[in-house]
Amino acid sequence: MLDFIPEEVTWAILIFIIIYLLRVILTPKEIVVPPVRPKKPTYEKRDYSLSEIKKYDGNTTGEPIFIAIKNKIYDVSAKSSTYGAGGSYHLFSGNDATVCLAKSSFEQADINQPWSEESIKQLSADQQDTLNNWIQFFSERYPIVGNVKDENSVVDNDDKPKIEEVDEDEKKSN
Repeated sequence: MLDFIPEEVTWAILIFIIIYLLRVILTPKEIVVPPVRPKKPTYEKRDYSLSEIKKYDGNTTGEPIFIAIKNKIYDVSAKSSTYGAGGSYHLFSGNDATVCLAKSSFEQADINQPWSEESIKQLSADQQDTLNNWIQFFSERYPIVGNVKDENSVVDNDDKPKIEEVDEDEKKSN
């Protein structure tokens, strides 16, 4: 073998290699457990009047936060720090923010302003683009939980939205 390496060193290296291999083989491997994603609450889609969505303004802990834009109601609860009490966009929560978003306004007078498709067409091109950009923003980030209904319509709905836990992974596989 290698005559210039003393026999004791060869045995020491061999024993070191055997101990290392035994350790690698016999040491249990760490089991990597993927993180469990919390289930997001989803709501049965239904129609809400403006007075009904006022309850979902982010002032009550544990309640969803809704914003109406152009007759669609979005659940923005995932960003409660933004839309909840004290958040920078809290003014819009529990309200119809269509006119505010179109005009880039934070004026209380523009909240729940009546609007129609005709009045939207009378906005400037920039305001219409701004509103459409906001609608796209909300549609890409937040689930739609319903539509705005006329205050006078009679529809038998519960006061609370029906919550159903849905796993995000299950949702993607469907």
